Amino acid sequence: MRSILVILLAVVVVVVQTQFNFRGSSSFFSTDEEFPTQLGNFEGRTQSEIQTLREKVERLEKLVEGMQNVLLKEWNVTESGSKYRLFEERKNWDTAERHCQGFGAHLAIIDNEAKNNFVKNLINGSETADFAWIGMKTKTTTQSSTFTNFDSESPIDGCAVIDSKGVWSIRSCVQLRPFICQLVRTSVDI
Repeated sequence: MRSILVILLAVVVVVVQTQFNFRGSSSFFSTDEEFPTQLGNFEGRTQSEIQTLREKVERLEKLVEGMQNVLLKEWNVTESGSKYRLFEERKNWDTAERHCQGFGAHLAIIDNEAKNNFVKNLINGSETADFAWIGMKTKTTTQSSTFTNFDSESPIDGCAVIDSKGVWSIRSCVQLRPFICQLVRTSVDI
């Protein structure tokens, strides 16, 4: 048993010495008396580096929060706290979805009349948007909604748009249209 402890201690010493060599220290422990001192120095440097990293993370978190606040000023907030933004540049449905994802958002999922009215009002407030992409695609099964407001003459295959009256239609997904993003989350975990 004692021999196993001696071997384990030797392994620990080699590991610690290796750490010192990687950190730029060229000296090995020359005596047993130096081990506690050098181990203490190593611990001090490690604690200092940990503190420096914590400070950097804190600065990055503040920077991200500031950037989010700037970006979110252009988003419209519902009474329930949902965030929506109408982008008037015209994109096809897939490109619009990727654009939304760049903000941590998705094309708007409208699952009740209040959201439908809110989004309709965004379109009515626009000078150029008459229809806008929303987050429904007839061949996509990842998003579903129990609330629908499609007009009766919409084709079956394609992507959903909402008009200035709040009525949904299916259009070819390759058409270029304005689009409405819905922010899914407002914080970034670091």
